[in-house]
Amino acid sequence: MSGRTICYCADESEALLFDGEMFAETETRRAKKYFCGAVVPSDDIHSHTFKVPAGTDESKLDTLVEITMFEAGGLDLEKEYAIAYVRHVLEFDASWLIEAFAVEQAKLKERFGAIAARTGHIDLLAVPYTVYEAFYVFDKADAGAIELFLYLSDETSYAVLCKEGRYIAHRNLPSLSSIAAKANVSTEVVRETLRKRGLESERYGPDERLLIETLQEAFSKIVERVAQTVNHKRGIFGITKVDRLLLDFEQSLIPGLWELFDGYGFEESQKGALSCCERLEPAMQHRGLEALYMVAVNEGKTDAPNLTIFEKRPGFLQTHTGRFVALLAAGALLIAGYALLKESELGNLEERYAQLNGRLNVVKQKAAALRKAAAKERAGLDEAMRRLEESRGEIMAFDETADAALLIEESKIRRRKMVRDVDRALARYSLAAASMEQNGSKRMAIEILSDYGRRDRIAKFMKALIEMGYRGVEKEAIRLDETLYSSRVEIVR
Repeated sequence: MSGRTICYCADESEALLFDGEMFAETETRRAKKYFCGAVVPSDDIHSHTFKVPAGTDESKLDTLVEITMFEAGGLDLEKEYAIAYVRHVLEFDASWLIEAFAVEQAKLKERFGAIAARTGHIDLLAVPYTVYEAFYVFDKADAGAIELFLYLSDETSYAVLCKEGRYIAHRNLPSLSSIAAKANVSTEVVRETLRKRGLESERYGPDERLLIETLQEAFSKIVERVAQTVNHKRGIFGITKVDRLLLDFEQSLIPGLWELFDGYGFEESQKGALSCCERLEPAMQHRGLEALYMVAVNEGKTDAPNLTIFEKRPGFLQTHTGRFVALLAAGALLIAGYALLKESELGNLEERYAQLNGRLNVVKQKAAALRKAAAKERAGLDEAMRRLEESRGEIMAFDETADAALLIEESKIRRRKMVRDVDRALARYSLAAASMEQNGSKRMAIEILSDYGRRDRIAKFMKALIEMGYRGVEKEAIRLDETLYSSRVEIVR
């Protein structure tokens, strides 16, 4: 891949040249003439996913992403952020799925400011999860497959899911250093132990119980989280299965890890260790992948979400100040040689000045128009937000009204049921009601008339109501004459 050299900024002080196959050391000042890139650590990134209508205008989408990240993505209004996003087109939805990424500008300056000052620029600050797209750009993986990459390192770990050669999802995971702290050992011990003995208990001695239990617990949770992420994305992206699992761990495998994945339905997935560049040593494989991604971005072979705030500055003569100084210098030369210039040349200079002044006025007018349009756009956005809040209030009022209606309807149903139960009991014992009073859905008073000789049926009527679940049934009897008997029955649900 000769002729593809880029500058890979490894940290705040080291810059390496990468030609697509190998790294080479260089002085940072020489990097100014190259495309420069770096990768933002995942711990510094805030991410948030949401949907927008498909076909949203790009300029409006940029504004919408920024507003959403502050309103729903948890960003601090008092801080400045670099924001970028990935747009996913969904097969079975008339929406776009937007995954936005944000980093505090203060953290970018703290982490990359020193190297950016020496190189003069950083053209790309990449989102770490998207670098696996380089595999597909340079035909190192099957773009038609669904693949899951599991990256493990001392300071950061994450899983990345790719479909049709594009990044679609990620899940941050515990780093090796955090696992080492729980096991009370060094990160180096954890790294080497995973390579040599992995998660298989029989390879550990009795005095290593804490170590193996910590590793097994940590990786059980890692596999569970990865499986949850895959399952969550199945319906969204139409995933039937994951075709291949690749462990990005310095070209190493972890004994016992794939068996954990098989327990979550990955038995049919191919499995292996990630290898990016044949000429790079294992410890440099992931850096090679990141640098290869920068080559792809520089060549325009993939669209990258870019978090950089260190863009290349234009040459001095390309700036307004440079052009102004150049104009002043030309004027000074003209004045110095005024005696040698012809009268016509002076006239030409004055005409040129008038033209430039006219262009300047046009630029000022356009700038004023743009400011006015921006203010109008902002006012429209504020009005839309106001209408949205009004709609939310109306919806809440509707919900409260609906809840009240449901309660009223439920009360009516209970009252009707009480009346039906009483009617059945009266009919069952051939009793007649002289009057019936119902108070709400829980209380009813009935005046029952019967022959004196069959007054025991009133007691049976009351017993039947108790068996139906009514907890309070009382009566007050009044004998009207030798043949007629009246009883007032109080019923409570």
